[in-house]
Amino acid sequence: MKKSLVIIIICWYFGVFAQASATEGSNPAAENSGLDVAVAMKLLETKEQAFERLANTNPKKGTPKYVAKDKEIKEIVEELIDYRFMSEYIMGKKWNETSEAKKEELFNKIKELFTDVYLDKLFYNKSYEKKYLEKGTEKKYLKGVPESIYITSEIQGIFKGKTVGYELIYHIRKIDGKYKIFDVELDTVSLARNYREQFEKNLKEKTVDELIANIDKKIKSSKEKQDKKETKPAAK
Repeated sequence: MKKSLVIIIICWYFGVFAQASATEGSNPAAENSGLDVAVAMKLLETKEQAFERLANTNPKKGTPKYVAKDKEIKEIVEELIDYRFMSEYIMGKKWNETSEAKKEELFNKIKELFTDVYLDKLFYNKSYEKKYLEKGTEKKYLKGVPESIYITSEIQGIFKGKTVGYELIYHIRKIDGKYKIFDVELDTVSLARNYREQFEKNLKEKTVDELIANIDKKIKSSKEKQDKKETKPAAK
């Protein structure tokens, strides 16, 4: 059961494209210096508390309160997730070969997918309990990030009425003076590395436009399922 939950989450996240060891387009000199694990930990806890607060509100879709809630969620995610690094990393060499317009379009689609799918499964979720196990710094977790912070947690969730557990590790770097998550591991499976591996595989057969279309399809499917879930009558 434990692996089933992890597989479901990863399948959603890797559904369009998703281990490589190199990253292009990063700027190590501007990244990590004077890392403070306590500060990064405090940031993570604060953001998760905000998500928990929002998860306990359920305004009707389309109302001003719903719009305000959605806006706040996206603002929190924007502060927490290093989308730009993730986009450059998963595209690898193709990043420099892609036009600026397509980079921006793909970047925005990846961000939307991450927000609508990944966030809903791991952060914005009332059905699990989390406890932090350990934290510290690490050297060269990914090439291009000479030093970063890891925070390991254990999550207990409900899957098909049964309690399951898995390990979640946040990898955080300091960029422009701010701490941001640039990768997450689920039971030792790196989302960023697998995302890039699948992306590279698909690029051999598809154009960037086709990949963008596939991401868009995944986002629409996710939203349709969420809409059905929200409109489903409560059980009597």
